[in-house]
Amino acid sequence: VGKPMLINVFASWCAPCRVEHPKLMALKERGVAIVGVAWKDDPAATRAFLDELGNPYSMVLVDHEGRAGLDLGITGAPETFAVDAMGQVVGKFAGPLIDDAEVERLVAATQAPPRPLPTAISRN
Repeated sequence: VGKPMLINVFASWCAPCRVEHPKLMALKERGVAIVGVAWKDDPAATRAFLDELGNPYSMVLVDHEGRAGLDLGITGAPETFAVDAMGQVVGKFAGPLIDDAEVERLVAATQAPPRPLPTAISRN
């Protein structure tokens, strides 16, 4: 909470993940925060994948068993979620992010005006 970001579910064995990787690297260059979720992947293979292609992620989480993917409701890799500063998922794209318009839609969704925090209702 407090910082908008994209969450990208990927895997080293995922061919479409390789295809979208240059877009993720370009987003990193623009200063867009991206958290990677290595889904059903071997940590050594994940490291090799990122060493080869570059690491666009500010943090990489490991979902070796695929449980987090179930919680997110993904159908496969890659999938990308836009999360606003309040920690709410405000956009999703299933498949490789290769279309510039789709990339911009997700980034714009993260920048939506923040909603005020819930406050307690005072009763007199």
